[in-house]
Amino acid sequence: MGNIFKILITITLLCNGCDSGISDKNLRFINANQAADLMGESESSLLGPINATILVDPRPTWSFRKSHIKNATNIPFGRLYYQAWQLDEAGTIIVAGETYNDPVAIAMSKELITMGFTDVKTLRGGLTGWEDAGEMVITAE
Repeated sequence: MGNIFKILITITLLCNGCDSGISDKNLRFINANQAADLMGESESSLLGPINATILVDPRPTWSFRKSHIKNATNIPFGRLYYQAWQLDEAGTIIVAGETYNDPVAIAMSKELITMGFTDVKTLRGGLTGWEDAGEMVITAE
């Protein structure tokens, strides 16, 4: 029992010592209209895909297939470290979860900032807010 307690304390200290200091204060929220404008600017850029705005959906793949924002890239939060290379050429990254204050989208945004991505925004309202604003949503038939 004593060894398990020591291991737990060590793990706790290591995790707390690795805290990046990223909090909700580091997040930048945008609404659906602002996100749509950024996505439109990216599509009409003469520079091509480099420094483009990428909208990332951190939900599980099954949920993404059910419905998602047009042109969104699905990178489930649990797969971020394996799929982050897809964001290497991004200028702006917009993270869009399911609904307002989506905890997965907030966690993804914080993790992207921790990983060194500098222009990360979180879509306030997520997929629900996007659809409520009249923007295009792709749904499974």
